[in-house]
Amino acid sequence: MATKSLSFFALFFTLFLVIFEVPEIEGQLCMREYVGDFPLSNCSAVETPLCHTKCRENGAEGGICYVAVEGEDEQRVESYKCLCNFCSETFCHDTPGPSQTLG
Repeated sequence: MATKSLSFFALFFTLFLVIFEVPEIEGQLCMREYVGDFPLSNCSAVETPLCHTKCRENGAEGGICYVAVEGEDEQRVESYKCLCNFCSETFCHDTPGPSQTLG
């Protein structure tokens, strides 16, 4: 009897991990940061299309520029990044849009 409940628990735990990790894994496969030959100084109207174009040249469906924020208050540091989308040309609603802040 104890073996049955232990097996059931192991199966339930494995399914739980699989169900909750799949969306995160898919997101990691779709969105990759572009590391290229141009530094992003900001997410301006000029650099956002440039990010999209560079991603398309590397086989992605599109790209998006965003501001990554680290730290708080006086120690806050902003860096501009370009994410390439390898799954679809349209971005889902929880992906940051041009000039939106992640933090």
